[in-house]
Amino acid sequence: MKRNAICFFGLLAMLVSCVDSGRVMPSVTGTSYEVLVVMENKYWKGAEGDSIRAYMAADMGQMPQVEPMFTISQVNKAEFSNILKPVRNIILAEIDSAGYTQAKVAYMKNTWAKPQAVVRITAPDGASFREALGLYGKNIVRYFVQSEIERQVAFYKGYTNHAAQKKVLEMFGVEMNIPNDVARMTTDTDFFWITDDRTSVRRDIIVYSYPYTDPNTFTKEFLLAKRDTVMKYHVPGEFEGSYMGTEYKHIPPVFNEISVNGNYCAEIRGLWKMLNGSAMGGPFVSHTRLDEINQRVITMEVFVFAPGEKKRNPLRQLEAVLYSARLPQEINELPEVSVKATSGDSLQTTQSGK
Repeated sequence: MKRNAICFFGLLAMLVSCVDSGRVMPSVTGTSYEVLVVMENKYWKGAEGDSIRAYMAADMGQMPQVEPMFTISQVNKAEFSNILKPVRNIILAEIDSAGYTQAKVAYMKNTWAKPQAVVRITAPDGASFREALGLYGKNIVRYFVQSEIERQVAFYKGYTNHAAQKKVLEMFGVEMNIPNDVARMTTDTDFFWITDDRTSVRRDIIVYSYPYTDPNTFTKEFLLAKRDTVMKYHVPGEFEGSYMGTEYKHIPPVFNEISVNGNYCAEIRGLWKMLNGSAMGGPFVSHTRLDEINQRVITMEVFVFAPGEKKRNPLRQLEAVLYSARLPQEINELPEVSVKATSGDSLQTTQSGK
C-alpha cells in the first residue's frame, strides 16, 4: 500500500467510529494483510529492515504464484501522524540506546482504532533488534494473521448465508458462518458443496464427514487419500473423466496440527488441480476435526480459482469460514455445575456459565 493510499484510508476513518470502553475510537483502515511499519529510514534501508521483511514479506507457502505473507509499507516516526494511526496492522520499531537497555516485543490491541493489531519492538541497538526478530518473528506473523482471521470471522457473523448455514447444521450438526455471496449449493450423502462462480475469483466451500473408526485417521497420508477419493467422486471437471485432485509433485501439501476453539484440528494447505482435463487449479486449505458426540470425522475445506489474479486475500478471507465452525460438542457444551451440601443431607447445585 502506497503512502497516499494510507492517507486516503486514514481520512475515511474519521467518518466511521466505534466505542471502546466508553471512549470513541475510529474503525481500522486499510486492506486485509497489509502492515504499516513505523521505523526510521536508516534502519529500514539496512539490516534491521531486512529482518522485518524476512518474516512479514516472506513468500506465502502452498500458493501457485509468488505472493508475500503481508504487503508492507513504511514511514518514519515523524510521518506517523494521526491520519495513519488507525491503520489495521502496525509495527512500531524503536531502536534507541538512550531509551532501552534490552530488546522487547509487546503485542497490543486497539491502540488507536478498533479492531487494531499493533506490535511494538524496542531495542538499544540494531544487533539486539535483529536478534529479537530472529526469536519472535514467527510469533509476530502469527499474531497479525490471527488478528485478520478474527476480523473476518466477526464480519461473516453479520454477512451470513442463513440457508446454507442451516443446511450445514442439519447435515453435520456444525455451525458455520458461510458468506452471503457464496450461494450455489450442491448436496449429497455426507457431502456439502457451495460456490460463488460469478466473478473472476471463484470461491468454494466443501464439508464432508465419515465415521471415526481408525486412530490413524488424523495423519497427512490418510487425510490426503480421503480427500482425493471424495473429490474424485463429487467434483468432476468439464470433460468426461476429469476430476479434482491434489498437486503432490511441484508444491507438495503441508500438514499442520493446530487448535481451533481450544480443540485439536488437522490442517492441510496445498494446491488442487483438475486431472485428465483442462488446466485448472489453485490453493486450498482444509480443517479436519473430530465430532466427539457422534464419533464422526468432519473435514471442512475452502479453495479458490482465480487465473491471472492474486489469490492470497481471497483464500485467507475464505479460510476464516473454517475458524467460524463450531462442532456439536462445542455447541452443546454444558455449563459448569458446582455441588455443595446443605443443612441436612440434601445437595444444592448452582450453575455458572462458562
